[in-house]
Amino acid sequence: MLRARFLLPILLASCAAPLRPPPSAPEPAQSKSEVEAILAGLERSFYSHWGAVEATPEYARLREGSVPLLRGIADANGEHALMALRVLARRAPQEEFSPEARAILYAAAFTREHNFVRWGVISPSGFLPGVYGVEFIRLGETAAPYLKGSLRDTRRARVECASGEPVNRAQGDRVCDYAWVFLAQIFDRPLAYHADPLRRDPQIRELETWLDRRRR
Repeated sequence: MLRARFLLPILLASCAAPLRPPPSAPEPAQSKSEVEAILAGLERSFYSHWGAVEATPEYARLREGSVPLLRGIADANGEHALMALRVLARRAPQEEFSPEARAILYAAAFTREHNFVRWGVISPSGFLPGVYGVEFIRLGETAAPYLKGSLRDTRRARVECASGEPVNRAQGDRVCDYAWVFLAQIFDRPLAYHADPLRRDPQIRELETWLDRRRR
C-alpha cells in the first residue's frame, strides 16, 4: 500500500498539461533600405507584373512596420514614390492621398521616365494607353497643372517594346507629345497626330494657349 502512495504523485504528474512552447520572437522591423530595395525590384520587374504588385515575390517580402516607411517614400516624391503609392493602395488602403498629391506623384514619375510603354503607345491608328497612362488620365483636370509644363519638354520619349518601338522611332515621339495626348484626352480636345513633329508643334502650342486662357 505504501508503494501505491508513492506512485500516485508520479501518475498525476504524468497527466499534467504539456508545457507550452516559448513565444516566437517578434519579426524584426524592416529598414528603409530594405523597403527601397523591394520597390526597386518591383520597378525592374514591372513588365512582368504590369502593376499587379500584390502577386509578386517582392511584395511578399514586405513585413509589419513597412507602411510608415512606404508612406515616407511616397511623400518624399523620389525615384520610387509612385511604386510606393501603388503598394500602399494594396497593403494599406486606409493611407489616403489627395487627388492633387496623386497628380504630383504621377507627373514627377512621368518626367523621370525612360521607357514610356507603361504610359502608352502612340500609333497612326490612335493612342493605346498603358497602365500609368490610364491612371494619370483618370485623375482628370486635377492632373492638368502638373502636366502642362511637359508640353515644352522635347526630349525623346522612347518605347522599348517590339511592337511599339519601330513606330515610336519613326514618329520621333517626345515627352511633349505624350503630355499633349494626355491633356487632349482629359479635356476632350481635337488632336491630329502627324508623323512629322514639326506638324505636331503648332497643335501643342494651341493647346497650351487654350489652357492658359482657361485659367483666367
